[in-house]
Amino acid sequence: MFLLLLLLGLNFFISWRNSITVGRMWSESKVIGGSIRVLAIAGYIMAICGFTMVYGCLLLLAIGYIGPSIPALANYPLEDVLYLASDMLYVLIVTFLLPTGFIIWYDSMVKLWRNRTLEHGFVTGWNTYAQIKNTVNAARNIPGALSRISKALFGGKSKKKGNTVVVLLAVFIIIIVVCGGWLTASAIMKKADREYDGLEGLNPKAN
Repeated sequence: MFLLLLLLGLNFFISWRNSITVGRMWSESKVIGGSIRVLAIAGYIMAICGFTMVYGCLLLLAIGYIGPSIPALANYPLEDVLYLASDMLYVLIVTFLLPTGFIIWYDSMVKLWRNRTLEHGFVTGWNTYAQIKNTVNAARNIPGALSRISKALFGGKSKKKGNTVVVLLAVFIIIIVVCGGWLTASAIMKKADREYDGLEGLNPKAN
């Protein structure tokens, strides 16, 4: 449990830094366009995914521990809801994480080629490790997750009674954590955007 919370804390910090970095280039990326804009959008999506994963894990853990002790939830199949929500959350995050991760990894490779410093090497190494790990995990886990989601939605003969309630509750959980991730990343990004003007030094001064 401690290791999980430590990893979630690290993920939260990385997402926080990503949001600040994106915020500092957000307005400028609109002006410059091109690859800078693509990178800004990729970083924004990456930050949302990071916060969403953190909130999702914490909420699922909380429901798993606290849910059974709440009388109002006693009649709901919480275990099925948690399993389905976990699969949905994983598939949703990976769907956006892999392509945006590739963009960020490619950008770090280009920067390392242009500026061969220890800092760029460390960033590129970390991005390479993260991208490979996420891709391998997705290849292993996505098929099973999609299969379980498909059974829950279109179960046919194996569809359980009351399955609609399970699906609705799982979808509700996903909506909550995605909104939380989006609002958090957006708030941090907008604050950084207001406080930092990357084009200030480029603006001609009036005589």
